[in-house]
Amino acid sequence: MVYQKKFKNDVDELVKQKLHALLTPVNMPFIVSLDKVRGIVYIGGEKTDDVRLKNLKAEAEFFLASDLWKILNETAKMLAQKSMFEMGESLDDMKKGRSLLYLLDSQNKAIEIFKNYLPKK
Repeated sequence: MVYQKKFKNDVDELVKQKLHALLTPVNMPFIVSLDKVRGIVYIGGEKTDDVRLKNLKAEAEFFLASDLWKILNETAKMLAQKSMFEMGESLDDMKKGRSLLYLLDSQNKAIEIFKNYLPKK
């Protein structure tokens, strides 16, 4: 009986930690956006300088070529495919898979902003 109570407390604590990790507030200084008309990249709502953009461009190129990126990208695609087509039993399963694909697309777009950056002359 004592063991069951301890196990339940451990599970409750783990659930709290995971939920907290998922629901933490958005860290605004790291949100990227692009003004396509003027070609200005904003991070955290502020115009980003050329030095930071050059560094981010190098990081983006390195990351896209990395084995880690390929593993993360392909794993998420496989999970989305399984959720939608192989193991999916409901509309919610389809939504879960589409959410994974949307996340991948959003990450790719953010990385592409930096990868395609052209320094001012």
